[in-house]
Amino acid sequence: MPFHFPLSSLLRLRESLEKNELQRLQALAAQIAQVRAEIESLDTQIESSRREVLEQAAAGISGAELHIAALGEFARLELRAKLIVRRDELERARQVQQARYVDARQRREILSSLQERQRSAYQHEQARREQQQVDELFLIRRSSKKRLGSNSRNDASQ
Repeated sequence: MPFHFPLSSLLRLRESLEKNELQRLQALAAQIAQVRAEIESLDTQIESSRREVLEQAAAGISGAELHIAALGEFARLELRAKLIVRRDELERARQVQQARYVDARQRREILSSLQERQRSAYQHEQARREQQQVDELFLIRRSSKKRLGSNSRNDASQ
């Protein structure tokens, strides 16, 4: 009879829940990475525009052009601040999701461990039964040989 784990359907459910929590965690990590990349890109744009304004100022720039450059930098800085807030929100959500994933993994590991212990006990019991059958077969053969041997001697003496 093959091994059957009575809680196998619950184990499959726990595995599925763990997988879902991991996928959510990975999605949040991807969103965080994207927001970080956007912040870095924006930082590069801000630095580039600052250098450009300085170069133009050295060559001579009108007040209107300087004002437009300042408005552009203000808009980029405002967008950067919003991205930082978004990144921080995502980081908090990732921490919560990390805890949910760890909980789901622990719940699945408990059942997996129980399954392995039961499988090990089953295999141990199967090995014990097989050895018991081998021992019984040995004793039956030994007993048969003794009877045959004593019957042969009895037949020879008669």
